[in-house]
Amino acid sequence: MYLPQEMARARQEELLATAAAQRHALRVRALGRATRRADRAEHRLTRSLREAARLRGEVVAERGH
Repeated sequence: MYLPQEMARARQEELLATAAAQRHALRVRALGRATRRADRAEHRLTRSLREAARLRGEVVAERGH
């Protein structure tokens, strides 16, 4: 039979483990969101760089005429 202190200690360890697992899950979700944000920003940057290159080409072409 468990002593009350052993039961309390086991319960506290269980609660601490649950809290740690929840914090870990939150960090994993936050990292996933940050990764998706970074990917979108990278795509926007690539699109903007292509557009800038296209516009530079138009300006050069207009000057050449």
